[in-house]
Amino acid sequence: MQPFFINSRSGPLFAVYWPPVGLNVNRSVLHVPAFAEEMNKSRRMVALQANALAEQGIAVLVLDLFGTGESNGDFGESTWSIWLQNLEDAVGWLKLQGAQSVSLWGLRLGALLAMDFVNQHAGLIDRLILWQPVLNGDAFVTQFLRLRVAAAMMNSANPQEKTSDLKKQLQNGQSLEVAGYMLHPDLMRPLMMLKAERLVLRTLDSVEVFELVAGAENEPGLVNRQLLGKLKDEGIDATLATVTGDNFWASQEITTAPNLIGLTGERVGRWQ
Repeated sequence: MQPFFINSRSGPLFAVYWPPVGLNVNRSVLHVPAFAEEMNKSRRMVALQANALAEQGIAVLVLDLFGTGESNGDFGESTWSIWLQNLEDAVGWLKLQGAQSVSLWGLRLGALLAMDFVNQHAGLIDRLILWQPVLNGDAFVTQFLRLRVAAAMMNSANPQEKTSDLKKQLQNGQSLEVAGYMLHPDLMRPLMMLKAERLVLRTLDSVEVFELVAGAENEPGLVNRQLLGKLKDEGIDATLATVTGDNFWASQEITTAPNLIGLTGERVGRWQ
């Protein structure tokens, strides 16, 4: 494990690199993190998975996007285009290390960011690993804004707001603070327009989708089944797996989902 800073076009970005154990860099994976507090809750799981993949001979780079973690900038300055640029710079760094192929591993909103990156950079990425992917940007924004609405309801002294009104403020170019995070309109407006079903991903070789469920008897959700159908229609070798485990990105305490680590390693181990 090697912590360092990547020199990007938006300034230094903090990253942790897991070189492949006993092998030259050939296959590499870039982690695209979850959003806001979900990223912080997920750090341990991400580190455990990165280490496991490195032991399988795959180089892994875990990146703090601009304005997050230890990277340059404030969260309130982050835009969707800057984050896409961060991924491009990180992919370039991996190529300089000798990576012959680069795959993206997205968690939650990071999965949608990864898919949008593939949509805009055809042929640069070979494969995707999607953990509990967010597939509808507008629905995600609505859910996040509800945190502010709920907080206002707990204090009658605060003005009562609606998510629709907050969205209009963002669309009109106004920044908003939600749960301690300042949201730049140029981060949220592009996100509100994004849906996975509209993105062109056909240049990918394969996509591995993983969904956490409460019990082994649970079926995958409809949106992920629809995503699987879209990927297969585009001629992509795609799989959808359910994994029993806790929603580690949203839990009060830091938790892990060991079954997810094991199955991800198994699926990635099949890559040629």
